[in-house]
Amino acid sequence: MLERLVALTVLAASGVYLGSALPLPHGTAARPGPGFFPLAVGVFGAIIAFVWVVTTFRRAPLTVGIRTVPAEARWRVIGTATVLVGFCLLLPWTGYPLAAFLFTSLVLRGLGAQWRSALVIGLVSAAVSYYFFGVLLEVPLPRGPLLG
Repeated sequence: MLERLVALTVLAASGVYLGSALPLPHGTAARPGPGFFPLAVGVFGAIIAFVWVVTTFRRAPLTVGIRTVPAEARWRVIGTATVLVGFCLLLPWTGYPLAAFLFTSLVLRGLGAQWRSALVIGLVSAAVSYYFFGVLLEVPLPRGPLLG
C-alpha cells in the first residue's frame, strides 16, 4: 500500500514539475531555450513515475515495513543524510573542492571502504568534478580559501 501511495505521489510531483516547465520558452534542439531541459526532465520523470504506478497496481501489494530494514542499513542512511547536510553547510565556508572531498570520503568510509581508498577516491572525484564543472563548463562553484 505504501509503495502505491509513494508512486502516486511521485507521479503527481512530476506532473506539477512538468506543468511548471511548460510555460518556459523551449527553443529548438539546435538552440535550446531555458525551458528545454526542465521540459525533458519533466517528461522523463512523468514517464518513469507512470510506469512505476502501473507496475505497483498490477502486482500484489508489498508487506515490507520499516521494521524489516536492518539497523545497520538505517544507520547508513542516517549517516549519509547527515554528511549531506554537513556538505551543504560547509560549502559556502570551505568551497566546493574541500566540501566535495570530505563528502565523498566520509560517505565511502560509511559504506565500508578503507580510509586510504576513501580518501584517494574522494580527492580524485573532487578534483575531476571541480575541473569538469568549474573549469570546463564554467559553473560558478564556491572556491573556498584554498583556491582563493
